[in-house]
Amino acid sequence: MKKSTLVTLLIGALVCSISVNAQQKIGHISLDSLVRAMPEMDSATKSYASYQQKLQSEDESMQKEFMQKQQDYQQNKATYTAAKIQLVEQELKDMYQRIQGYEQQAQASLQPVHDSLIRPVIAKAKSAISAVAKENGYKYILDASPNSLSVLYYEESDDVYALVAKKLGLKPRAPAPMPKGK
Repeated sequence: MKKSTLVTLLIGALVCSISVNAQQKIGHISLDSLVRAMPEMDSATKSYASYQQKLQSEDESMQKEFMQKQQDYQQNKATYTAAKIQLVEQELKDMYQRIQGYEQQAQASLQPVHDSLIRPVIAKAKSAISAVAKENGYKYILDASPNSLSVLYYEESDDVYALVAKKLGLKPRAPAPMPKGK
């Protein structure tokens, strides 16, 4: 008798657990798609491209100056004294090292600038996603961006892209069905 009561209680608890879990809304969105659709992303992309162009222009200017100095050296080397040759060769070597150092610094500065421009856009998108989730009773919203979904099993869920896009004042797109899990 005790076993049947225990089994009944366990089955009851399991049924209650299943019905509570069935009431939770789960949604998904492609954060990548949302961020790319935001006008702030266009502005961030343009700012980043402008920064890259500025670095590239400076590098090209330094390269051009180096090439001119090297060409002048090659043309006039025969007229230079040994001391002048040594001085100009050292100047060329120093210029080359400065250019290499500049290129390394420029390359290293790209990622932090990119991150600082993109971070506020992602924060705004995540804030809108949180607001939509709260307003519409979602318990979970999964990022369904390519290579981002880490859940191995899931049932179909609602794509909240249109709701979040509306919240951000973006043109909605047709909801993308989430592939069925295993």
